[in-house]
Amino acid sequence: MRKTILLVVAALAATLVGAPAQAAPAWRPGFTSGDGIDVLNVNHTTPRSTVVSINTGAVDKNTTHFRQSHDLIVTLPEGHNPNLAYPVLYLYHGRGQGPGNWHLEANVEQITAGFPFIVVTAEAGRAGWATNWVNQSAGVQQWDTFHLDQLIPFIDRNLRTIREREGRAIAGFSMGAFTAIRHAVHRPWLFRMVVGLSGGYNLEDPRMRAAVTGSLPLEGLPADGPFGGPFDGSWGFNNPWHRVNALRDIHTVIYGGTQHHDQLEAQAHRLTYEFHQHLLANGINNSWMVEYNCAHNIVCAGEQGLRRELPVMRDVLWGPR
Repeated sequence: MRKTILLVVAALAATLVGAPAQAAPAWRPGFTSGDGIDVLNVNHTTPRSTVVSINTGAVDKNTTHFRQSHDLIVTLPEGHNPNLAYPVLYLYHGRGQGPGNWHLEANVEQITAGFPFIVVTAEAGRAGWATNWVNQSAGVQQWDTFHLDQLIPFIDRNLRTIREREGRAIAGFSMGAFTAIRHAVHRPWLFRMVVGLSGGYNLEDPRMRAAVTGSLPLEGLPADGPFGGPFDGSWGFNNPWHRVNALRDIHTVIYGGTQHHDQLEAQAHRLTYEFHQHLLANGINNSWMVEYNCAHNIVCAGEQGLRRELPVMRDVLWGPR
């Protein structure tokens, strides 16, 4: 087995050392290839979580967090009953991170304990920005295809899930917040709730554009990769700002941190506030902006943001059936 996969598995398992014992699910999931995804390895790392190592032609492994492996983590709810269909929360990470950051840092397994959701923390690339890339010279990156055309059918086929939009929520931190909002406005029939934690949502705002293009060389990727050059139409096509009407029937919550000594969070707060004002100006009244006492940190975003929204998510989504 590849060393990188072993490190992920060992680290995830270590998060439960010293933690209170939890009742193991009566059933451990198995995953088979299909929907454009090849399953390479399945590791049940904790009583609730499984690391699935995969391959897909939509994503070059060199563009992922570990560069040599492509993993997703599936966490079952406590007391999971394999005879019931469950709602699913799709959860995305920030730039330079991977699915494991939600587990190893933010402890999403503990945060979601007691809630009736299957949680899928999926790869979004070191700086993938949720789109099918215009310039793929550094490796294939088709994140729209992977997340929406492959991953959701893959999860629905391998697990008992509620397949209507009332059975799905999507959320993320930083770049993952943009990913969540971007996917929700492009495929509103797939999701009933979206949560953005410390993100930006207007690709044509100079501050947001600088954040995107500036992040790419840091990861060894071309600055024109995801959206092309400055005047490429992909910037506008992928811009949630132009598609806010798609959120009219989606429960939408966006968070901005108040620890503005952190310049990243100060900018995320401003961009979040402006996007929320844009939502309200367009009559999207099922949207809320929440301030939390966070710098730009996935741990705080999980503890103060995601944890706060889980009871709301339980009410908005259909329950197990």
